[in-house]
Amino acid sequence: MTYIIYILSLILLLTKILSGQDFQKSIAMHGETNRPDSIARENKVFLNAPINKLLKLGHIGTFNSINPYIIKGISPPGIKGLIIESLMNWSPDEPFSLYPGIASEIKTNKARTWVEFKIHNDAKFSDNSKITAEDIEFSLNILRTHGRPHTRSYYSYVEKIEIISSNTIKFYFNKNSNYEMPLIMGLMPVLSKSYWKDKKFDKTTLTPFISSGPYLIEKIIPGRSITYKKNPHWWNKDSLDSLGRYNFELIKYDFYRDSNISLEAFLSGEYDILIEENAIRWKESYTNKNIIKKIFHKKSPSGIEAIMLNSRKFPLNDNNTREALSIIFPHDFINKIINHNLLKKTNGPWDNSELAATKSASLLTKSVLGNYQDNISKKALNDLNNNIISERQKIKTSLKLLSKSGWELKNGKMINKKTNETLRIEVLTNQAKMEKVLLIWKDKLKKIGVDLKIRVVDSSQFQSRLQNFDYDAIIFKYYMSLSPGNEQSIYWGSWAAEQNGSRNYSGIKHAAIDEIIDKITNAKNRSNLIEYTQTLDRLLRAGNWMIPLFHDPLHRIAYQNYISIPSEIPLYGFNPWTAWKDN
Repeated sequence: MTYIIYILSLILLLTKILSGQDFQKSIAMHGETNRPDSIARENKVFLNAPINKLLKLGHIGTFNSINPYIIKGISPPGIKGLIIESLMNWSPDEPFSLYPGIASEIKTNKARTWVEFKIHNDAKFSDNSKITAEDIEFSLNILRTHGRPHTRSYYSYVEKIEIISSNTIKFYFNKNSNYEMPLIMGLMPVLSKSYWKDKKFDKTTLTPFISSGPYLIEKIIPGRSITYKKNPHWWNKDSLDSLGRYNFELIKYDFYRDSNISLEAFLSGEYDILIEENAIRWKESYTNKNIIKKIFHKKSPSGIEAIMLNSRKFPLNDNNTREALSIIFPHDFINKIINHNLLKKTNGPWDNSELAATKSASLLTKSVLGNYQDNISKKALNDLNNNIISERQKIKTSLKLLSKSGWELKNGKMINKKTNETLRIEVLTNQAKMEKVLLIWKDKLKKIGVDLKIRVVDSSQFQSRLQNFDYDAIIFKYYMSLSPGNEQSIYWGSWAAEQNGSRNYSGIKHAAIDEIIDKITNAKNRSNLIEYTQTLDRLLRAGNWMIPLFHDPLHRIAYQNYISIPSEIPLYGFNPWTAWKDN
């Protein structure tokens, strides 16, 4: 009898383990998390870092609101992370793993059709009120009602909320949900119900609100600076996760109009750390002996900075036209003249990683795209390497593509055969540094009769036109992780193409892309995720919705000589909040 009970108990235990129905401290998108207890790591944070008075940081642009979760307004850096916490903490050193935050434990089933969180017993807001399941429920409801389009999209998968106790809450997902949703819910910001319930969440504000993070807002000078002060009553200050982070009583961000002014301010000692993204300036401008320079090799995907072509509008709604504009772009010349060959030409969003499209399409890619007969899907099955080298070849190919789309070259102008209008494109940017790049492209386009206009605007106007898709083309940068998921729908999904405030800046609407994004978010193992992402990469490149620019394979970090930083950086790069001053 004892033996039978033992066997039954073992079976029950094994069933629980396999079904994932036990609470656990951490969760990974695929497989197991790397670290059982903490995101604190030797060498990547200094566990015994002293606490100093002030860390000064610089930021390019402006701000007019401190609510980062609504479409209105521009918010400053630091609100997410310093002020507002999420249910769980994202690990910067793994593809996609979560560790305890406001939620001390997480539970889900094997199919990930629901997720349950247990709130830390000590979790409190800055007014010393306890964080409860009601706050979590409120946060979800207000974010999916008034949040940004991508936020509303994510949380629309929640079909039912069950408050099990004051510190335990369970979310059930609808049939359209996907495998990533338990982790998406883990990243949900937690807001105070008592504070926000009688306020207009969808209005811009500069009034500090009740929060739960390691810092509070000390001072705001609209558009110019924001200063955060350490929260002396932060509930999580003694946890392992906080070791080596938040090593300053005050963190101040000063805002600068452009990168040149920002650099001048840094070189004169007005702020402490600068993450330099301009390889030329790194080589030529950092002559101050009081500044320390460090270089780290990037281990994460390149992301993609590109000229995003708005396919919602004629003539960029035609792939042949977009390809012609892309082919004529002089990557090699620009990289030599502007970048001194210090950067690498970007092919797709996942360069520098195993997620990038390979030379030949895999069997899995062929099986998916074989169901589609459109030209883009067919092209995605081919070798995507551009073998056109000479300028003469580029011009010839571009003219041929434009001719297919009803254009002809007359008296040095590219004229539409039906409407008799000239092919004109305006590129909108808030980066003055990109003007030189665009002027070189403009000169090349002139050779095929295309008129390129360049419009440099301030950050506020750029953001406004961005949200309303009011442009022909823009320059924008997408950052990518090693675990792509629901965010890909925001970037490239058909539903987002006409949704103001989404990040589908090229207006992509393509059935095969929608399908492959769905497969990415539902991939049950890492190997399938890799192949599906490679397929998406192929489709994006085949559709010519963006003209990729360049990426830097290196992290370049400069800091004043009284600042120290860890000897190693995590997978996703350096965070200034891990810096410190030696006493």
